[in-house]
Amino acid sequence: MAATRLDVNCDMGEGFGNWRMADDAALLPLVTTANLACGFHAGDPLIMMETVATARAAGVAVGAHPGLPDLAGFGRRVMALSAAELHACFAYQIGALQAFLRIHDMPLNHVKPHGAMFHVLRDPAMAEAALDAIAGAAPGAAVYWLAGEVFAERARARGFRVVTEAYPDLDYAEDGMLLVERRKRPVAPALVEARITGILTRGTLTARGGVVLPMAVESVCIHSDGPNVLEAVRRAAEACGTALACATGRG
Repeated sequence: MAATRLDVNCDMGEGFGNWRMADDAALLPLVTTANLACGFHAGDPLIMMETVATARAAGVAVGAHPGLPDLAGFGRRVMALSAAELHACFAYQIGALQAFLRIHDMPLNHVKPHGAMFHVLRDPAMAEAALDAIAGAAPGAAVYWLAGEVFAERARARGFRVVTEAYPDLDYAEDGMLLVERRKRPVAPALVEARITGILTRGTLTARGGVVLPMAVESVCIHSDGPNVLEAVRRAAEACGTALACATGRG
């Protein structure tokens, strides 16, 4: 069944010191939800504080985007952590963001793991460790993730609100697997719009090779490390048009 309302979420705050991944101030008015880096794969205290303040002014919901402790690899390299270490990584990053949100009188909307967490959280024990941390550090927060993955299914079974998402700025393999790149290439804005239109009107997304995948989701994600992310987000917002509404209730 095709979606009638879509949230547009974007990974933000992904810089460090004087270095910035994207123009978050320009992106925030175009999205409904921001996934904020919490210092492990990107982000620092000042960037977190500034991004929360800008998101509040734009009326954008903010969630934690915890990554592996891998600044050099942007959190996209799989690391061998124990379940206890992963639990602590989630709790630490969520707690850091909670502090800035409290200062600006904002709730933590959700938690969406970053990068190589996609692979780590396929291990049921690791998925449970991450969910234990979220339940303890951010009770009531939603979880953003891919439908059908271990992490999403375990979260749903435990009573979390799971917001399923698609990635119109990434390619999908014919079996539905995401083709994640260490360094993103530009994506054609028209392709982003076409994929979102397919989700909205047919509940499908066309993968590499022309295979049509079912894609019944509540949100679409645009990654801020794309070279032309601003154009991609603008086209995503245009594709959603007046149907654009935050999956957690905004709009």
